Amino acid sequence: MEINALIIRSIEAQANSLLDLAHRDSNDYQRAVELILGMSGKLVFTGMGKSGIIARKLAATFSSTGVPSFFVHPGEAYHGDLGMIEANDVLFALSNSGETPELLNLLKYSRSKKVIGVSHSNDSSLASFATVHLECKVDKEVCPLNLAPTTSTTAALVMGDAICAALMELKKFSKDDFAQFHPGGALGRSLLTKAKDVMLTDVPLVAPEANLNEVLLRISEGRLGLVGVGTSTNIQGVITDGDIRRAMATTQNHHALFARDMGSKTPIFIDENMGLSEMDRLFRERKIVTVLVGSPQQLKGVVQFYDIHG
Repeated sequence: MEINALIIRSIEAQANSLLDLAHRDSNDYQRAVELILGMSGKLVFTGMGKSGIIARKLAATFSSTGVPSFFVHPGEAYHGDLGMIEANDVLFALSNSGETPELLNLLKYSRSKKVIGVSHSNDSSLASFATVHLECKVDKEVCPLNLAPTTSTTAALVMGDAICAALMELKKFSKDDFAQFHPGGALGRSLLTKAKDVMLTDVPLVAPEANLNEVLLRISEGRLGLVGVGTSTNIQGVITDGDIRRAMATTQNHHALFARDMGSKTPIFIDENMGLSEMDRLFRERKIVTVLVGSPQQLKGVVQFYDIHG
């Protein structure tokens, strides 16, 4: 079979397994979410092997959305790290079989007895330890031998992410909240940077009756490729280099061209607190390279596409 077809078949098989899980699901997610919302401690994720990798990822996701979380390795916990888990913490334990000895030992000796368990069966040993157990059962692994944890780990990850998303919605977790936990890198910059942080405040302006020579002079001096028409408290339009070329191409008498006759009469204004990602989306959706900051009655600055992709 062609490699592409093999890959697509595997992706479709996992997607169908997830849909089957959702359609036949009778888990008490509300109880699990309420357990997390009501905790006074931390959310401690744990799991062995591939389940442990999923648990680590979920701990990072929950932490990044405002839920104090971390991962504890079951084997290390049984040999001294149990002290990391306090009585007011909630344990989020993952095991496909629900019979992992190291995990069961952690649950047996942990000071916290508030446990959200995730395994393939409500009859598992993990389920017997759980305050609330979430059955995460798939028909088969996408592995051709039906052995390697593939579809089952995907399902556990999706289930955990869905719980996190529900918590975010219930807590009305905003972009500003998200930004507090992601101050670094490109993501942090896109969330924390506002229009007021990148705008240029020295916007060249001309009077509506300014002639073509005056407009060209001010655009050249301003070095922004544009000029506003009016005053900072009464913006009547904006003229770009492209607007001038189009006006000159359609009018033989260039001496009859005035600022009021050129450019856009309805320039796009944005609020000074608009975020970087929103500005980027606006530029791309409207196919523009410049926006004004403020309002026609109070021009505060200008932001260009190149300012946020410099």
